[in-house]
Amino acid sequence: MRTTVPFTGTFLAVKMLDIGLVTVYFFIFGIVVAKWFDYINTLDPVKYEEKHSFIMFLDIVMQLFLLGIVAYVLRNIIELIPFPFEGVAGFQHHRLKELHGGPALEFVLLFFQQNLRRKIGLFAKKVFGIHVDFLSAPV
Repeated sequence: MRTTVPFTGTFLAVKMLDIGLVTVYFFIFGIVVAKWFDYINTLDPVKYEEKHSFIMFLDIVMQLFLLGIVAYVLRNIIELIPFPFEGVAGFQHHRLKELHGGPALEFVLLFFQQNLRRKIGLFAKKVFGIHVDFLSAPV
């Protein structure tokens, strides 16, 4: 049975507050994890360019695979963080759709990993002859 919630001004204000707070959580957790990935996954561009293209591709795919798993775990952790205004005007934190998507999290995880961006840039240069500045620029 689906319960109906009156969309009052208070309800909408609480919902907007929760959306903003969840986005901030995604951003903070995403930056921490992205920097942690950079720390454990150091990159020597000269040695990386010497690798076979297929090995480079597998390395990038494996890192993206791990990021997908980490993003899933982070979304589940962030979903468990209690919302201080739970129940105000009938609002239920667990029903917030933004908890399950987390586009801010995926963006931060990809964009703030300097080594991953460099790897993608080196791969694109080697395989496609494309020089991508924004991928190799330091954050």
